[in-house]
Amino acid sequence: MRRLSLVAVFVLAITPGAAAQQAIEFSGATWTVAGEVVKAEDFLGQEALRFRSGVAYLSGMELENGTIELDVATTGHRSFVGVVFRESESTREYGNFYLRPHQSGRFDALQYTPVFNGISAWQLYPEHNASQVILRDQWLHLKLVMSGSRLEAFFDGANEPALVVENLGLDSRRGRFGLRVNFPAEGMPEDFYPAAFANVSVVPDQTVATWLEEGPPPAESGLISTWAISPAFVAAEGPVEELPRGWTESEGWTTATSDSQGRVNLARYFGLPEGSRRGTIFARLEIESQVAQVKRLEFGFSDRVSVFLNGSVLFTGDNTYRSRSERYLGVMTVDNDAIFLPLRKGRNELVLAVTEAFGGWGLIARLENLLGVKVTAAPPAPD
Repeated sequence: MRRLSLVAVFVLAITPGAAAQQAIEFSGATWTVAGEVVKAEDFLGQEALRFRSGVAYLSGMELENGTIELDVATTGHRSFVGVVFRESESTREYGNFYLRPHQSGRFDALQYTPVFNGISAWQLYPEHNASQVILRDQWLHLKLVMSGSRLEAFFDGANEPALVVENLGLDSRRGRFGLRVNFPAEGMPEDFYPAAFANVSVVPDQTVATWLEEGPPPAESGLISTWAISPAFVAAEGPVEELPRGWTESEGWTTATSDSQGRVNLARYFGLPEGSRRGTIFARLEIESQVAQVKRLEFGFSDRVSVFLNGSVLFTGDNTYRSRSERYLGVMTVDNDAIFLPLRKGRNELVLAVTEAFGGWGLIARLENLLGVKVTAAPPAPD
C-alpha cells in the first residue's frame, strides 16, 4: 500500500489586491488560493499562511480517507477556521470542519457540516458540535482522521477525540482538500488576519473504509420519510401566504428522502436560484384519511415555512438565525412548532413552502400517529 505524506511550509507572500484565484508554489507543491488576501510570513515563531478569508486548495490532491494534521492559530475574533475535504468542484459538495474561536469553551466551539450546492447545513445537525477551549494567539495542533462516514477530531495530542461525527453525510468519493477561513470582516482593517495555518500534513489511507448505511426512520415514529419537492424558485419577500398561480405546472419535481432522524436536507436536491441569496421549495404530501379527523403535526424547518392544507394556509413561521432572540441559532428540530390538521375524509393535500436564508435548508415533520391515514409523497397533478 502506497502512502503519501506531504508537509507544507508556506514561504511565498501574496500581496493585498492579489487576484481572486492564484496558484502558489511552496515546498514543491502548488496551492490554489481563492478568496480575499492571503499572505505567508513568520507568525508566532513559525512560517505560516495567514488568512483574511478564503480557501487554499492543495493542487493534485484528491482525498477520501486519511489523516490531516496541522497547526492553527486564531486571534479569537468571530471567524470560522478549518478545512474542507471530499470537495466536488462541479456540485459544490464537501465536508467542512471548523473552529469557532469566538465561542471558545462553549458547546459549539467545534462544528462540522456537510455542504451541498454550496449551502452549509449546520442548523440541521446540532449533534455535530463540541466544546473546546481555543486559546487565542497560540498554536494549537489539530488532527483529523477520516474513514468512510466517520470523522474524529483530536487536539494537542489528546488520546480521546474532541468531536466524533458518525455520519459525515457525504457520498463515497475522493475530492479536493483545502484550508478555509470565513471571516465576517465588517469594520475590521483590510490588513487584519484572524487565522493562520502551519505544518500541514496530509496522509491518504487507501484501505477499505466502513460506510454507515442509514435507513428510514421507524414507521411507528410518525416521522415523514419521503416528500415530493419542487425545483427552487425565488419567492417574494415575507411569508408565502398563498400558493402561486401555476405552481402545479412546474417541471422537475423529485422525491426527497430523509435520514434516519427524519431530516431532509433540501440542498442535496436543488441549489439556490441563480443570482439569488434566497430560495423556496414546495414539499408536498397526499394524506388519505378514512374519516374526517384532526391530526397534530409537529415540524421543524430552516429557515422559513408556510403550511398549506387543501390549498389554504394554516401557518407561517420564521426560524432564521437570531429571529427569536439575539442568541437564537435557528437550529432545526422536530419540535420547533406544531399545528393541528383538520383532515377531511378522503384525499388531503399538505404543502410546505420552505425558504432558505442562512445556515441550512431543510425540514422535518411528524404526525402524532398514523391511525386511519395513509401518507404518500406525490407531485401535484397539473391543473
